[in-house]
Amino acid sequence: MKNHRGSDKGTTNKEQILTKVRNAIIEKPEAMFEDIDLRTDTWKPIKEEDGNAITFVQHFKDMGGIFIYLESEAEFGECLKQLAPQNEWEPLWCTGRKMQALLEKYGLDYCTTPNKENKQKIVSITTCDYLIAQTGSIFISDDDTESRRSYAEPDVLLVLAHTDQIVSGLKEALQRQKEKLNAASATQTVIITGPSRTYDIEQELIQGVFGPRQIAVFLIDE
Repeated sequence: MKNHRGSDKGTTNKEQILTKVRNAIIEKPEAMFEDIDLRTDTWKPIKEEDGNAITFVQHFKDMGGIFIYLESEAEFGECLKQLAPQNEWEPLWCTGRKMQALLEKYGLDYCTTPNKENKQKIVSITTCDYLIAQTGSIFISDDDTESRRSYAEPDVLLVLAHTDQIVSGLKEALQRQKEKLNAASATQTVIITGPSRTYDIEQELIQGVFGPRQIAVFLIDE
């Protein structure tokens, strides 16, 4: 009889708990934060004297990025010819057809699969869709790379952009991307903010664990 009563008591307690849970779900919660403005941009406005370009460069470099300013596409070709051997960026790994055509135009060699022999660092080069000033981020879609490996696997990621691709924030980038693409040609996008980094158990900063150790942006002003 004691066991039967104990079972009834356990059932009663369970029913009480379930009743409280149901009531909590049904009851309308109080509006705790009625005065929050969900429409106003939380980012600080970009200084008029700096503009999007300078703001992007400042934030990109603050995140550990390498920035290279160029006046023309031809200057990009000549610059890459010098920097590639100096920084041990050869061979360049390129999966996007737009960038491949540009490299061929200026006589720059590239490979379509990463070279992992002799522990050689992998250097990928690609175009991008936008540069985001507020965060110093790079907005890249599969339309540029045609392979997600190209920004996930390399030790060094090189990105070519033009000044008209710099936007103030992510909202503007998404709006412009939506206007540019239709449902048939929509592609996956990624937003990269500085080299990959994490902290180990002893709080020591380690770069390149989940992505590129170095990121360089070549910005053409035209």
